[in-house]
Amino acid sequence: MDINLVNIIVGNLPSLIAIIGCGIAWLFDRKKRQADMVRLRTENKAAEACALEKMQGVYMIFVKDVEAQILKQKNQIAELKDEIIELKAENKELKGMIEQLKK
Repeated sequence: MDINLVNIIVGNLPSLIAIIGCGIAWLFDRKKRQADMVRLRTENKAAEACALEKMQGVYMIFVKDVEAQILKQKNQIAELKDEIIELKAENKELKGMIEQLKK
């Protein structure tokens, strides 16, 4: 090696060490950022799964509530139909009584 080249390297050794150090730090930082991104993606997927589970649970409660309300309405409709049949029979009987009174 030439003496001038050695002198240049030795004279710029702190700068070379700083440049190499920055390069190594950049590589490690890049790996750390990639690891952080993987961790965040994993956490987001877990949070999405948890949210989906909660939404499904709430939906099942909603469905059961709606089914109970529909059953209640069906029962009320059946009761009202029975009442209508009774009232029609009573109405027919009263019309018959009115006809007898008119004679």
